Amino acid sequence: MNDYDDELEDITKSGFDDIEEDEDELDIIKLVSTNANDTSQYLIFVGSDDQYYAKNVSKIEELLVYKDLDMVKNTGDGLIVGTADIRGNMTSIVNFDKWFGNKVLDDKEYELIILAHYGGHRMGIVVKRVEYIVNIPAETMFDNSENNDKTSFITKVLVSGKEKLCLIFDSDKLLLDVFDKIDSQSLSHTKELKAIKNTNKKIIFADDSRFIRKMVQELFESLNVSYEIYENGKALIEGIKDIPVDDIGLFITDLEMPIMGGRDVIRIIRENRNYASIKIIVHTNMSNDNMEDELKKAGANVIIGKVNMLKLGEAIKDLII
Repeated sequence: MNDYDDELEDITKSGFDDIEEDEDELDIIKLVSTNANDTSQYLIFVGSDDQYYAKNVSKIEELLVYKDLDMVKNTGDGLIVGTADIRGNMTSIVNFDKWFGNKVLDDKEYELIILAHYGGHRMGIVVKRVEYIVNIPAETMFDNSENNDKTSFITKVLVSGKEKLCLIFDSDKLLLDVFDKIDSQSLSHTKELKAIKNTNKKIIFADDSRFIRKMVQELFESLNVSYEIYENGKALIEGIKDIPVDDIGLFITDLEMPIMGGRDVIRIIRENRNYASIKIIVHTNMSNDNMEDELKKAGANVIIGKVNMLKLGEAIKDLII
């Protein structure tokens, strides 16, 4: 048995092993609520291609029965298939299969809507079937973005006692594709920001999404600041060993990343007294009030939701030393 198999066995023993097919959907919803602040917990669902996909539970508000949803359907070819009033909020409804490029099934074959709230936007994601909640440690997730730009990672999960490949899709990519004005607005806001003239310090940044890395790089260049960009938390921690402390002016990190996530980045930085005066921004689409309180207690200074480049730029100006 290899290291990955050992890890997979540990996942099964952790209390999130297979859920019986006839389990009440409310139990799934309860699990989502219970684990809403845990960046290692993922909701596993099935696409029309019978492939398994995963979405972090911290971005999920609730699950809704698709057939019960009162929705005004869109007639165009866009990714938004309709609009519904959910808890008093007009919510865009997106069919996951349509976005991902899978075959789109008849409406009657779709069971649930994953109501997600991230990046300052609320979205209902229509899926064929939801399976269960599982713990996916960061070290078992492998970069898959080069194979499919709509995915971040590929991993394995246990389904009915058998290992199955599971794709963790890129939520930032989904957000930018569905709300296509975000990218153009971000570029416009980035150009509005004036360059920072009173610092020669570097910004140290980590995010696993190449789309976010590209957007933030454009922001840094607009601000005329030096920077180092890393693909995950471990790469950041290893990278700063070669950067003099006096050259670092600010840390910015995502939360959900492979190998090492943002929480560990914050912990390691705050355990090093050399970085005590350097501020930390958490740039994430996963935060809620409870999570923000936890992050600030851990040592983060500001939490900025993706993908608000104007707000992030303003925070950089305020916090960089």
